[in-house]
Amino acid sequence: MDQPRTMFAHVLSVQGVAVMVTNHRVQPLPMRPAEGSSTGRLVCQACGRQFLVTVHSRTRTTAKRVRYFVLGLAGLALAALLLWLTFDVAMQPDGSDADMDPDIASWFVYTGIPGVLLPLLGLGYLINARKYDGVGKLRLIDEDGTTSIRTAGHKLLPSR
Repeated sequence: MDQPRTMFAHVLSVQGVAVMVTNHRVQPLPMRPAEGSSTGRLVCQACGRQFLVTVHSRTRTTAKRVRYFVLGLAGLALAALLLWLTFDVAMQPDGSDADMDPDIASWFVYTGIPGVLLPLLGLGYLINARKYDGVGKLRLIDEDGTTSIRTAGHKLLPSR
């Protein structure tokens, strides 16, 4: 069992217009379980409100990071293939009336647009693989016992 690097934060103040300066009061999250995942109750030390946060085990966190990494690499490789198909195969002029060929437009829709969007998706997965710490979403426990995603004034600060 170890401690996640992500911290729970109560926002104390926010100052600035163009550049925002935020002051937090931070506290650690519940300990990581040995296996699986556990949902722990967290009480804010600044205001006393209660929250739920899910913390995954080290093995589950590593497996999810590897999955994100593989998906990111697959997205980049597929994007390279689609862009190669678009600009090397589909854009070959066949004669004097090549600009009138409707096949070029259909190739571009099927390969060019995904070839441009897939690198963004792949890079997003690669960045998420690097930053994922095995901590789920923060949920506020209301007075009636229901959970809410609205956690105004509180957030999870990712590790750097």
